[in-house]
Amino acid sequence: MKRTASPLPNPTKGNKIRDSLGFRIRNQTLEKANRTAFDVLGETQAEDLSRTKTINEEEAEGASYVIDGPLRRVNAYYFTYLTYCKLRWRDRKLVDLFTEEFRDRDADFYRKTIAEGQIMLNRKPGNLESVVRNGDLISHRCHRHEPPVSSRPIKIVHEDDKIIAIDKPSGIPVHPTGRYRYNTITKVFQHEFGMVVHPCNRLDRLTSGLMFLGKSAKGTDEFVQQIRDRTVKKEYLARCVGKFPLGEEKPVSESGESVSDGIKILVDKPLRTVAPKVGLNRVDEVNGKEAATEFQRVSYDPETNTSIVKCRPLTGRTHQIRVHLQYLGHPIANDPIYSSEYVWGPELGKNGAGDDVEIEAKLDSVGKTRSASTWIHKEADGEALAENQCEICGTDLYTDPGPNDLDLWLHAYKYEAADLSWSYRTEYPEWAIEPHRKYMEMALEEANKCGETTTQYNVGAVLVNNGEVLSTGHSRELEGNTHAEQCALNKYFEKTGTTNVPRGTEIYTTMEPCTLRLSGNLPCTERILSSNITTCFVGVVEPDTFVQNNSSKSKLEKEGIEYIHIKGYEEKCLEIARKGHENIKKE
Repeated sequence: MKRTASPLPNPTKGNKIRDSLGFRIRNQTLEKANRTAFDVLGETQAEDLSRTKTINEEEAEGASYVIDGPLRRVNAYYFTYLTYCKLRWRDRKLVDLFTEEFRDRDADFYRKTIAEGQIMLNRKPGNLESVVRNGDLISHRCHRHEPPVSSRPIKIVHEDDKIIAIDKPSGIPVHPTGRYRYNTITKVFQHEFGMVVHPCNRLDRLTSGLMFLGKSAKGTDEFVQQIRDRTVKKEYLARCVGKFPLGEEKPVSESGESVSDGIKILVDKPLRTVAPKVGLNRVDEVNGKEAATEFQRVSYDPETNTSIVKCRPLTGRTHQIRVHLQYLGHPIANDPIYSSEYVWGPELGKNGAGDDVEIEAKLDSVGKTRSASTWIHKEADGEALAENQCEICGTDLYTDPGPNDLDLWLHAYKYEAADLSWSYRTEYPEWAIEPHRKYMEMALEEANKCGETTTQYNVGAVLVNNGEVLSTGHSRELEGNTHAEQCALNKYFEKTGTTNVPRGTEIYTTMEPCTLRLSGNLPCTERILSSNITTCFVGVVEPDTFVQNNSSKSKLEKEGIEYIHIKGYEEKCLEIARKGHENIKKE
C-alpha cells in the first residue's frame, strides 16, 4: 500500500479551505491544528494546560495503539472536544443536548460538569440555562478512554489512484464518533499507514465487509455521487435466526416455462429512527421513510437453526437490513440490538412488536449495568461498567468487550455499478462458510471413492435440503462416463420417482461444475440450471487443465443461483481429482 504524509492545507482552492488532496478542512479541524487547549479553554478547566503544543500535537502524543490478542487498544489521552452546532441541536439547552445525545457518561455527570462551567459555549463557560444556537462552538476537555476494538487486519480488496476498497473487520467504527476516535478505520489509515482517506460509503461499527475510501476529494465525490444516484447495486450477507422462507412457488407460463425465480422475498416497510442515542430504528408505517430490501435464502442449517441470507437493500436507511430481518421474525442471530431476548422478549420484535419506551430503556442499560446478550450468544459477558475508576480523572471504567460487542453476522459482500462498468466483492466470511464445511468434507469422501484413472478426474457431490442429505454421487458411479453431480441427481430421481429436487436445494461439489461435455452428455451446469437448486458450493475452481475457460460461475450467477467457493480444500480436492494420473509417466 502506498504510504504518504498527511496533506497540508491548501487555502487557495475555492472559497473553502482544502488540503492538498482537495478535501475540505472543517473549522474545528483548523482550530485544533493551530490552537492550544489553553487558547480555546483558558484557565477555567485546568492550570496545567499547554500553552505551546497545539491540540492535535497533544492528542497525538497521548494516543498510541496496542495490539492485545483479539483487541486493538488505545492508551488513555487528553482530548479537547470542539464541535459546531448541528442542525438537530439548534435552540436546545446545552444540558439537554448532552444528557439526551451522549452515552459516554451518565446524566448526573453531565449536569454537574455543565453547572461547574467546565463545558464552554463560544469560549465562555456554559451553565444549566445555556441554549445552543446556530453557529455556536461547543468545547470541553476530558481524559479520554476509548473502548478496545477488534484487532483483525484491514484487508485491501482493490486500490487505484482514486479509491481504496477494503474488507472492513467487524467491531471497528469507520470514522471518529461517540467514544471512538483513534480506534477507527480512517484514523488507523492516518496513523499506521500514513494516508488520509475519506469514506465513500458507511458501514455500522459492527458490520463487516466492502468499504470504499477516497484517496482524493475528486475520487470520493465521484463515488459518493454514484451511490446517491442509486446507480450502485449492493449485496450483503447475513446469518439469521430460524429457517428463512424461500418465497412463493415459481410462476409458470402456459408454455410451461418459469417466468420468475420465485425465491426472493421483498420487504417494503418504512423505517424511523426512534432513539439515536441507543441506535434504535423501527418499522413505522405512518412516520417512517421509504425503505425496501430484497432477501434470498442461501442455505439453512438445522443444527444451529440459522439461515445464510443474501440481502439487497434498494434504499439506504439506517439499520435497514437489520430492522427488516427482525420484522420478518428472522433477526441476525448475534445482533445485540435486534435479537436480544432481554430487550425484545421471546418473539424478538417480530412484526414490529414491543413498546418503544421500554425497549429504549433496556437498550440504554446495555453496556452500562449489564453486558449485551444475543439469541445465539445468550451470555452477557462483554462490556459493562467496571467497579473501578481512572486514577487521573476519576471516570468510571469499563470491562473489555465480548463477542456480542465485536461481531455481527452482517457483511457487505458485493458492490457493482448498474452499468457493470465496475464490480468489487469480498470473500465469504467464515461465519457464513462454517455451517457448510461438513457437507464439503462429505463430498470429498465421495470423490475418494472413485477408482484410479489416468484419463479422467475424480469428483464428489452432495445434495442437501434444509440440512438433510438427499443424495450423494461420485464420478463414474453410474454406468457411462457420468459426472458426480449427474450421479447425485439421477440417484435422487430414481429413489423418489421425481424429476426435480425440492426447492431451495444446495449442491456441494469438490470441483466446479462443467459447462462442456465432449461425450455428448448434458453439462452439469445445465443440469443445475434446470433444477430447483438455489446454491452451488465448490471446493476448488476448476483449473484450465481440466476444461478451458469453464464459465459455470458466470452462468449460474446470471440465473440467480448463488455460487460459493469454500476455501481450504483446494489441495485435497486436486489430489483426489488426479488420483492415478501419476501412472501416466510410468506407462
